[in-house]
Amino acid sequence: MPRIVVSGVPTTASRHIAVLDGMRALAIIGVIGYHTRPSLLPGGFLGVTLFFVVSGFLLTRSMVNLFERLRFSYPHFLRGRVRRLWPSVLATIAGTAILVYCMAPSLLPKVRGDALPSALFYSNWSFIFRKLSYFQAAGLPSPLTHLWFTSLIMQFYVLWPLLFVLIFQLCRSRAARAAVIGALAVASSLEMLLLYTPGQDTSRIYYGLDTRAAELLVGAALAVLMHRHVGRQDDEFAHDPPHWQFFSRTVHVRGRELRVTGQQLVNALGFALLVVFCVCFAIVDPQSAWLYRGGYLLFALLAAAMIWAGMHSGVFMRAMGAKVCSYIGSRSFSLYLVHYPLLIVLNPATRATPLPWWGYLGQFALILAVGEVFFQLIEAMRGTPWLPWLTRAGDNAEPARETAGERLGRRLTASGNAGVRMLGTAGTRFATLTARLRPGAVVGIVAGALAVLVLMLPLNWQAIAHARAVQLRPELALTAEQARKQLAKPAPAPSPQPEQPKGTDAAQSKGADTAQPQVSALKVPNNLDPSRWQCDAAAQQCSVRMLMIGDSVTAGVAQTLQQHFPQAHIDGAVSRQFATGEDLLAQFLGSGEDPQVIVFALGTNGAATREQAEHVVQLAAGRPLYFVTALAPVDWTAASNATFQEVAAAHPNVGIIDWSALATAHPEYLYDDGTHPNELGTQAYEQQLYNALCPRD
Repeated sequence: MPRIVVSGVPTTASRHIAVLDGMRALAIIGVIGYHTRPSLLPGGFLGVTLFFVVSGFLLTRSMVNLFERLRFSYPHFLRGRVRRLWPSVLATIAGTAILVYCMAPSLLPKVRGDALPSALFYSNWSFIFRKLSYFQAAGLPSPLTHLWFTSLIMQFYVLWPLLFVLIFQLCRSRAARAAVIGALAVASSLEMLLLYTPGQDTSRIYYGLDTRAAELLVGAALAVLMHRHVGRQDDEFAHDPPHWQFFSRTVHVRGRELRVTGQQLVNALGFALLVVFCVCFAIVDPQSAWLYRGGYLLFALLAAAMIWAGMHSGVFMRAMGAKVCSYIGSRSFSLYLVHYPLLIVLNPATRATPLPWWGYLGQFALILAVGEVFFQLIEAMRGTPWLPWLTRAGDNAEPARETAGERLGRRLTASGNAGVRMLGTAGTRFATLTARLRPGAVVGIVAGALAVLVLMLPLNWQAIAHARAVQLRPELALTAEQARKQLAKPAPAPSPQPEQPKGTDAAQSKGADTAQPQVSALKVPNNLDPSRWQCDAAAQQCSVRMLMIGDSVTAGVAQTLQQHFPQAHIDGAVSRQFATGEDLLAQFLGSGEDPQVIVFALGTNGAATREQAEHVVQLAAGRPLYFVTALAPVDWTAASNATFQEVAAAHPNVGIIDWSALATAHPEYLYDDGTHPNELGTQAYEQQLYNALCPRD
């Protein structure tokens, strides 16, 4: 049984694997495309699976080499991983905090909440315990959400070597070791399957190391299977080719003879897998149940097959190792760290107009530029070449020499004062740990540590964020009276009205029915009778018995609405789903409540189906019913609003209050989350509801 020692410096002279550059480039393109707002690549989150497989492959390959040479040192191994990850993560935290305070201060409390978990590499479990969804982070997601990946990777770095030592010593053959690792991957996937419940949040499954370990372990199993004994190179197949490379067949296609070789088949496999991932980036739905029932494991196996195909000489290897792939792949970690905070800040949830194509290109160029600066200042070690193809790993190592910090620490250690000696010892260890880091990385460590400490101070961060937000958006400081005065000012020429749903005539949409007083809404119920209640236009008071059911938007404006509609029953709750609103409506009406008008204001927290909207109409039992269109920076609100208009067109007693169109035309009505009305928006919301129920003067 091989003996594993705990001394020695892990040094290997492994050759560069070109296919990994292409896979990293593909992965980061997918991830950035997924995080654009709106998302350009709905399946781009699969890039994380590529990163996992590559990470598991490289880590295990390195450990196998060290184990065979009896040079593995767990403390040295962890120190190297910390040196790689910690400076970049801390610099990201510091840079994000500064960026957010300057440009998006509403996000500052979220940065504060995630700074320490990210710095200590447990943010993925923090998100799990706080039940923060990765796929439904709309409005104001934390700019540090993406650091769940670095937390999970560091946890794997800590635990996997300890487990792999046992596997390596107990299993003598490559096949046995790979089989054990494969069994662990299957167990992880089975746990994911058992924990998955359709319709429930998947944060526990998506963020957990135990459930995502399968993707890392697939890469580890591949590393074990492809490993040869000490002294062999990764391109050894060129000198000692496997039997499949001797495969050669002649096939007849339309009277022509074509020769097919094993190498051609492997190249075709590599390109086919590349196409599969590109297509899946564009079409896979992150909420698909099959992903949690073996889908992630399947994509991990496909990624491993791509690595295998790319490690054999041929056109696929050369394509994946092209200079553009080499460059993007070498910067993929820096791009990953900087892209998410930049995209969050550059694409505020309040932006109503879609980003033009050149806007996307500009953002991608900015991410690439910032990523390059981050790489050169923070991520790259001393001696790293400016461009990845100038030299390869092992060519850029500097001779070991004592740094200024180590010299200072050694002198302090020699002092006769115990306190000075302790300071000198700590300084020497820090200097040794950071000896290979560039000065910018050391600055990033210090800045990140200071940022975390400052963010942990017991200050009123909400007030600090609000004060800065008011500097950027003065309308956030308006009182209710000031907001009403501003709304009373003459408005500019109105923008064109949204296209009316089929079957809705102009008289209905403007409330101009000759048999009724004139009210204003996108569509007015034909049996709405404002003569049944009293309206005071000067005070904006209405005595209508209104039943209003809504979500957090309704809850936010409820106090103001209650002042202007004193006889109304207003029920709003955070994160309320449409189905819950149906049950509440049935409960209120079943208890004997008889409203003169029903206002249904749901659809922000999930898509409303045609069947659900029809059920609400059925429950209304012929009463005047208004659907309020939903607005949030999520995909389903447009579908929900279209459903409301279709149902309204089919039922004369159903109307539409188009809050979505009003707030889209006036982003100043909303807080930075692009969903909830500020004081100005609250007054506008109340006025729109009043105008839909009371006739104009």
